[in-house]
Formats: sequence, structure tokens, C-alpha cells
Amino acid sequence: MLADAANISREGKLNILGAFDRIYGTKFPLHWPRMVLVTRFEASAAEFGSEKSLEIITMDADGKKLGKASGKMKIGEGRTGRQIKINHVLPMGMTFPTPGEYSIEILVNGESKATVPLEVVQREQKQNGQTESEQQGTN
Repeated sequence: MLADAANISREGKLNILGAFDRIYGTKFPLHWPRMVLVTRFEASAAEFGSEKSLEIITMDADGKKLGKASGKMKIGEGRTGRQIKINHVLPMGMTFPTPGEYSIEILVNGESKATVPLEVVQREQKQNGQTESEQQGTN
């Protein structure tokens, strides 16, 4: 999930603010300086104590890679026989070259586990500098 902000409390609660799957811009390339990718991984008791490789790949609709991040995730110990849930909040910024469909692929040990879609929409700007929706709001 993409959001404006998120954090994990001391108690382990995941707090998400402003979840979205579409953004708007008037000029391209569009630089989006801050968003967060929120993920929740589940691990079984058999995975306790292991380490997983993570990859986050941002792609356009044609499959062209626009960015990549990688790292390791250590699976902690949980209660015997129970799954554990591991929340992650990854801050990121992106530049989108054109309007269109984008996706963020999440891979664990090289295997795709989730895809987060993102639509980037061009908002038309009128001659006086206002967008169409801003002009409609002034009526």
C-alpha cells in the first residue's frame, strides 16, 4: 500500500495516513518527493530465525525498471506454532517521466509476493494557472 505517511508504534500498531493508488500532476516529468510503501509480511514458525532477501522494484506499464531498493529482513522468534506479522514502512520519492500506469513489485528471495499499482494522471492546467477542478470550485 502507498500512503502519505505511516509509522509503527511502540506497541507494534501500524498507523497509516493518506493511503492512495492515484496521484495527479500538471507538469511532467513529475517529481513526487515523499510517499511511503507500507508492507506486512507473514512468517511461519518454520521461518523463525531465518533471513530473507527483499527487493522493491518500481516499473512503468511497459515493464521498464525506474528504481530498485534491496535489503535483508531477519525473521524474529514468535510463539510456538503461530505466524508472526512483520510490518515495514519504506519512505521513498519518485520521478514519473509521463502520466500512466506504474507498479511497485515486492520480491522475497527473488519471488514476487505482491504488486502495488499506482496511476499517475495528468491534470490539465488552464491559462490562468488553475486546474479545471479548482475553477469549478469557485462557482
